[in-house]
Amino acid sequence: MQSPSAPVRRTPPAPAIAAAVLALLSAFVPAVFALAALAFSGGELEGPDWLLIAVPVLLVLGLLVGGLLLLLGRSWLVLALSAGLLTALLLYGYASGGWGAGAFGVFVVLVPLLTTVLAVLPRVRSWVAARRTAP
Repeated sequence: MQSPSAPVRRTPPAPAIAAAVLALLSAFVPAVFALAALAFSGGELEGPDWLLIAVPVLLVLGLLVGGLLLLLGRSWLVLALSAGLLTALLLYGYASGGWGAGAFGVFVVLVPLLTTVLAVLPRVRSWVAARRTAP
């Protein structure tokens, strides 16, 4: 932790910037899934089918808002949880064999995984903590 008299850098560290950029890339996956689910449903969702739209939309919002909060130095947790949840869902889909995307599938899984790792680095977390306590 820095001393109270030392000013806190306003510029995010490089891993935080990289995590925010990767969050934008990661947001495309659930956005495309939500659009596809909406297109195939014809706009008529019955029962629990609305989750096929709601979950991806919430993931997109979490990634975009989390990236912004990280760049502002307010929170790293929103981005880490959103990217981590997306990674877990993609790994589950990939492991269960329901998705034969090949090399592109590996890339799609690695981007949110890398986003999660970058967002939880000690350097990023300490910068956010210092920014939160800064006047």
